[in-house]
Amino acid sequence: MKTAMIIYNPAAGQNKFHKIMPEVERLLVQAGYEVTLVSSTEEPGSITKIAFQAASEGWQAIIAAGGDGTVNEVVNGIMRSNNRPVLGILPIGTTNDYARALGFQKDPILAAKQIAKRNIVKVDIGKCNQDEYFINNAAIGKITEITYAVSEQKKKRFGRLAYLFDGLKMLPQLKSVDVQMDFDGETFEGPILLSFINNSHTVGGLESLVKKAKINDGYFDLLILKKVSPARLFSLFLLLKRGTHLESDDVIYRRVKNVEITGRTPLNFSYDGVYGGETPYTVQCLHQALEVFADQDKLKNAPY
Repeated sequence: MKTAMIIYNPAAGQNKFHKIMPEVERLLVQAGYEVTLVSSTEEPGSITKIAFQAASEGWQAIIAAGGDGTVNEVVNGIMRSNNRPVLGILPIGTTNDYARALGFQKDPILAAKQIAKRNIVKVDIGKCNQDEYFINNAAIGKITEITYAVSEQKKKRFGRLAYLFDGLKMLPQLKSVDVQMDFDGETFEGPILLSFINNSHTVGGLESLVKKAKINDGYFDLLILKKVSPARLFSLFLLLKRGTHLESDDVIYRRVKNVEITGRTPLNFSYDGVYGGETPYTVQCLHQALEVFADQDKLKNAPY
């Protein structure tokens, strides 16, 4: 019998996991897993510590039950260990970007059924500096701060709309930042509004930001939005809705393996919606470095 640890965030999804916990456990036991459930604590980084210990002790699967932040913490715990179990995701957060990228259903019970099928794919992982990792995306720029600044209370009350509300409040304060970005022999230097380093096609609930991004091709999809006026920014949002924003002269789009980011002043850096510190940052794509449960049929038939 295989061993599986479910690490869950009790605050995610309005405490949703407590309601479905018995059914999730039943499905995985029925699929041949010996299941242990462990809750995160209020200690910062507790999920990463739990995941690292479980991976180092030889658990064969670690399942993150929560949102993108929970998934990121589990990924960091696994990647810091010499032993790397299979990662599973039960989408219980607000946006659940990477779960969607894997073809998982929004309903965590249906996602548990997909995990129970034991279909596994290898995916790329982003490595930041010495020992920080992300699985979906990294970002810089003032507007990206809302991903980790929105309170749990707001997310519980408004769901994804909480990000929109805080984003609209932040627009009057939106300022460009001066950066130097070196990527695979090319350099960009100048003011930008934001930049994303993506591993998948879905970011912040948007599935049209970088449609061609793949989770295991060995490349990041780098997007840089140059400094633009508020009016031009609005027109770019319209292009984003149509999926033609990458053709704009205000946007730089590249497929790269390495990115180095520096700034005249320290810039906030986030990964998978979690605050990651300040620049400088060196980011490297680790090709197919982690095994994850996924819906292989959906991935094969995906339009991206």
